[in-house]
Amino acid sequence: MARGIHWILRSLLAGACFLAGCGYVRTMAARGLMEDVSQAALQHEDIDLVSQALPTYLLLLEGLIEGDPENAELLLAATEGYTSYALLVEAGDASRAAALYSRAMQYGRRTLIARRPATGELIDGPFSGFGEITNDLRQADLPYVFWAASSWGAWIGAHLSDMEALADLPRVIHLMRWVLDTDEDFRNGNPHVFLGVYHAALPPALGGDPEQALFHFERALAITADHDLMVRVQMARFYARQIFDRELYVRLLEQVIASPLDTVPELTLQNAIARRLAHRLLADVDVYF
Repeated sequence: MARGIHWILRSLLAGACFLAGCGYVRTMAARGLMEDVSQAALQHEDIDLVSQALPTYLLLLEGLIEGDPENAELLLAATEGYTSYALLVEAGDASRAAALYSRAMQYGRRTLIARRPATGELIDGPFSGFGEITNDLRQADLPYVFWAASSWGAWIGAHLSDMEALADLPRVIHLMRWVLDTDEDFRNGNPHVFLGVYHAALPPALGGDPEQALFHFERALAITADHDLMVRVQMARFYARQIFDRELYVRLLEQVIASPLDTVPELTLQNAIARRLAHRLLADVDVYF
């Protein structure tokens, strides 16, 4: 009851400030609402319901950003939202997902620049100077850097035939390594998953290394105490297929299907997605092996 009253008061305050042009309070109230919606979605196991609701959430974010285009918090929410939504639709519509990843990547770059303006010239400059980008970063910047790198990396993954996109990969890896070195536990060890996929999916000439991939996946499993089912899905999808280990592939996916979704509430939606992917990947086992 108290939570409902709190939400109503916050909504009324936000509405009043929209009419009055109260930019700061409007943004703070909107940010609180966005956080509540995001948290509720993460704890939901109905993938289709969340998928249908996300476009409205994203359009609301777009409207808020129109009124405050350099607000790092809103840009961060848009980066995370578009990256997550693209993942939800990727299996059914790869071309649409690629367009969504492009939008997420653009917001990710804007997020990082809004948070640390000095990064702007380095993002678009030659790679020889890109290493300096981490000189201006602080631990409080972790969410901004992580989502900028994640959205950028997802965009590259959706445009693997584009050599210009592939040329950006070292920049993404540099940013994600900074996240890992700063806090390897960030977002349940997700930097390890990202680098595990990177080392498993690419040939040695582009930085691939199965042993490094295995190390990162195992660290992610240890950090999450096996509660994040997506780690096993990505390990099967990329590492097991790369080393052509059918038994490992099947075992990892069967473990995902047999595991509960809500042992950690905020991982419920991600685990539901992981289970759905596991069923699809397991059905295609004879295609890959």
